[in-house]
Amino acid sequence: MPDAASHAGMNAPAPPAGCSAPEDVSAPVVLYSTWWCPWCRLAKRLLGKRGIEFAEIDVDTPAARRWLAQRTGRATVPQLFVRGEAIGGYDELAAMDASGALARALAQG
Repeated sequence: MPDAASHAGMNAPAPPAGCSAPEDVSAPVVLYSTWWCPWCRLAKRLLGKRGIEFAEIDVDTPAARRWLAQRTGRATVPQLFVRGEAIGGYDELAAMDASGALARALAQG
């Protein structure tokens, strides 16, 4: 379910210290999250249940959240990237999982 936001990162500034851009992370799924977000915990649980390797990046600072919003066009967490493509948040992840699109996207790597 990539959208125009998945390409917004091409013009986004470099990530702030302590934060990595999805293309700089070797895991097939990159999860941008905060410790206090229940949807982030749900995303981690779903990925864990499926045995999907993911990298979690904390965006619990104003600079990191600004960067993520510029990168994805969305100000909420979690924000997930699958194989470098922004897919959205937990709802989009769950829908991709239910439809089989997540497994297909991961198999393309």
